[in-house]
Amino acid sequence: MEFVGYVVKIGNCYLKDRLNLNYTICTRFLDAKKITSLNYAKKVAEETGGVIKHLYVSDKKLDEYKE
Repeated sequence: MEFVGYVVKIGNCYLKDRLNLNYTICTRFLDAKKITSLNYAKKVAEETGGVIKHLYVSDKKLDEYKE
């Protein structure tokens, strides 16, 4: 398993994009924005009332999730 970043979960949804304080959310985990900076993830979670989830992938799926 390897750590690849964070996602912000807001209720039953996930942050998909952020542009000028406009947030786009999605219901599918696979569509969630992968954030590599913990400070950025904390800021977004605080602004939206969401929580930070750590994202890990197995070696088999590693190439699929890395950007």
